[in-house]
Amino acid sequence: MSDGSSELEAAVARFIADAQATRDSFVGEGTVMQLRPGVEDFAERLAALPSAMEADAVASDVAHANAYLLRDQRPGVERRAAGRELSADALVDTGVAGLLLSDAPFDGKALAAELAAYLAGPAIPIWDYAIIDADVAEVGPIPVVEGWELVTPTAEDLAGLVGVPSAARHAGRSAFNLDLYGGLAMLRRVDPDGKPHSGFVIYWNLRPSHALWQPLLALSLFQNPVVHLWAQYDVEPGRRVGVLFDRVYTEPWTPDGVTEVEVVRRGDYEIDERNAPRLRRFLAQFALLLDRALAQPAKPTRGSRERAARLRRLAEHFLTAGEDAHGEGEVLSELNADAVLHYVIALEAVLTGDDSDKSELTRKVVQRAAILAGANDADRRLVAALVLDAYRARSSYAHGGEPEDIDLPGLRRVVRDCILTRLIIGDPTPSGETLASLADAALLDHTLLAERVRGPISDFWTTVDGS
Repeated sequence: MSDGSSELEAAVARFIADAQATRDSFVGEGTVMQLRPGVEDFAERLAALPSAMEADAVASDVAHANAYLLRDQRPGVERRAAGRELSADALVDTGVAGLLLSDAPFDGKALAAELAAYLAGPAIPIWDYAIIDADVAEVGPIPVVEGWELVTPTAEDLAGLVGVPSAARHAGRSAFNLDLYGGLAMLRRVDPDGKPHSGFVIYWNLRPSHALWQPLLALSLFQNPVVHLWAQYDVEPGRRVGVLFDRVYTEPWTPDGVTEVEVVRRGDYEIDERNAPRLRRFLAQFALLLDRALAQPAKPTRGSRERAARLRRLAEHFLTAGEDAHGEGEVLSELNADAVLHYVIALEAVLTGDDSDKSELTRKVVQRAAILAGANDADRRLVAALVLDAYRARSSYAHGGEPEDIDLPGLRRVVRDCILTRLIIGDPTPSGETLASLADAALLDHTLLAERVRGPISDFWTTVDGS
């Protein structure tokens, strides 16, 4: 911290000492109906202490010196100039009031330093955290893409993020359920545009998975089970966790047949010690391919920008198709047509690209999907039949009919293969033609198919397999 930090920590330490002295008399005010008065009432009592007001004044000066949470001042509007207020709400939110009221042991010096940093900074990197429903073993951080990494934080790791670490277990409005969320799979990264907040964060994104399309697409292309985004947080580690949204699904479980406990139900996407090394190699290769696909020339053109935007759009449709799915893409029967619609849109974005000729669109997409996703002639026939069925279902749905359910796991696998092939081969390809043109030519030229389509795909997976 900057000059003044020692003075602030000393002022906060005096406040903590006064708070401990206040606790005994406060607890003595309990009644038969309420043996111990509530944390909120205790926090109000603490915030009114002279030592709290002294620490708050010092914190304001130090926060200003640190340029931490500076606020524009408006005539006629009373507003804190910098930092956070040492208020009753702050004492509840950080867990400090709960910790002091509990009379649990703690390191007073560490608590004073943490509370001082919460109030006055200096600024530290802000992190994005997102919970996904994957079942991931504790295999250490795995780099994904765009700065994201896949982790499985323990409950204690999460406690180090919430409120102030020493009091995290007593936070009145904890962003994380520490006991339930410890060990869940999370994506995290330093937010390059992150800024500290002092109030609520208003989040308007109706499809949060779209904002994380790159890491979610990367994980989804590795294996067929669907991976869902369950929650997202704006984290100032050891100071504040802002909940952007939280839809972690829990259910009751009775391990002994009698006692009922809440547990988190994970999805079918699994990473364990056996396939984690392969995932690491896959993601390392994927990151290079994605960077190449999104790269812009020194002077971006309309075409280069559109290709990058199209990749994002097709990824968003692919992710949307799996939002209400489980397993490898299965959905309730009434949602089948919607999922098919999004998968077909994603396929068209991959396989028609810059095509100005939209005639015979169905035939083109069916044939190109078979060429790019089919491993051999028999597989190509299966792919073609499945994509044609998807088109027929989409048409029936668009015209108000009742389409038959489509094999969504199979269709999802085809779309995944086509997206990954688009990244591996490139669009345009190294030879300059579009991916669609290459697929059309490879339809009647097995040498071309083997050398320029199946060959690069095989080389990619050989690297991933560590062969």
